Amino acid sequence: MLDLAQRNADGPVPLEALAEAQEIPVRYLAKIIQDLRRCGLIRSVRGAHGGYKLAVPPEDIKLLDVWEALDGPLCPVDCLDRPERCPRHDACVTRDVWEQVRGAMRAVLSNASLSDLAGRLEAREARPPEDEP
Repeated sequence: MLDLAQRNADGPVPLEALAEAQEIPVRYLAKIIQDLRRCGLIRSVRGAHGGYKLAVPPEDIKLLDVWEALDGPLCPVDCLDRPERCPRHDACVTRDVWEQVRGAMRAVLSNASLSDLAGRLEAREARPPEDEP
């Protein structure tokens, strides 16, 4: 998604180019792309110059959107969303901590967009290399 955000103005990016840039197998990426399309985060463009591009501006795609598209609801432990699976959920003191962890993760991922990450990456790449001893 970050790669697509960086290339957003360039038009559609072929699946093979994305897989090569991310150093992952095309077949694996195709499955990821399918989930992202289903959630409306990316769209496909057919034709000779086709490929994939963001369906939404990068500043409108939060990292939480990407997480939920690929992994489902943010839930660090199963008992938060399915308390009936744990017979001790009413008396569990660690459950409260996991709720706080989920809330903190949700806050961070909700406040960062693909555009933010693209800007960070651009700034990092623009820094001069550190001198080696």
